[in-house]
Amino acid sequence: MRYILPTLIAILAWLGCNPDCVTKIPNKSGQKEIDGLLDKNIDDAEMIFDLSVFIVYNRTKPGMTELSKDIERSIQEANSFSDRIKFRMTSSQYIKHDAVLANIRQSKKMEDDLCKANDKPGTINMYIVRSDTNLEGYTPVLQNGFEQYGTLDGLERVFLSYEGLADGAVLIHELGHFFGLGHSDNCRNYMSYNCYRDLFNAKQSSTILRFAQVYRKYLQSE
Repeated sequence: MRYILPTLIAILAWLGCNPDCVTKIPNKSGQKEIDGLLDKNIDDAEMIFDLSVFIVYNRTKPGMTELSKDIERSIQEANSFSDRIKFRMTSSQYIKHDAVLANIRQSKKMEDDLCKANDKPGTINMYIVRSDTNLEGYTPVLQNGFEQYGTLDGLERVFLSYEGLADGAVLIHELGHFFGLGHSDNCRNYMSYNCYRDLFNAKQSSTILRFAQVYRKYLQSE
């Protein structure tokens, strides 16, 4: 009997869980390299990253009026988390495709089928796709070391559901992964789930800046 109650509590907690992202954090080798970034010196220059936005639909093309407000609001919020990293949308376009977010995460083939013909080099490719689950975001990241960063295809993408786009914290969460962060169990942290999220801690902020200069420098806009 004493084991039943903890088990029930765990099951109920699991049922109530609504993870908005399934991006896997790097393995120990990759995480060790990320942690080593804190020892690197970086300059104080502002870093600007261009966003190419793709609105993916299946049957009915979504209206742009409300959607553009959500995109603008999410990017504006993303520009508030750092004084030295800024984002700007340089293009947007519709894509008709039957991809859904969960399938993109599970199938590299589907991801490439959607993205390879549309990715814009030198930018962060931001895909807004429908979701048939509670999944709101996904970011492909290297699982191992980072010595090959900048040469591997498909690591310049972030994916958001339409629902996730409406919550500016989801884009920041995915960009956190894009710049080397794993998940957090601090409810207010941008890298947590199902919370009111409004901050990065000092170590995370430092990691983002160094990761941007070391591993994402090739994407910085002139």
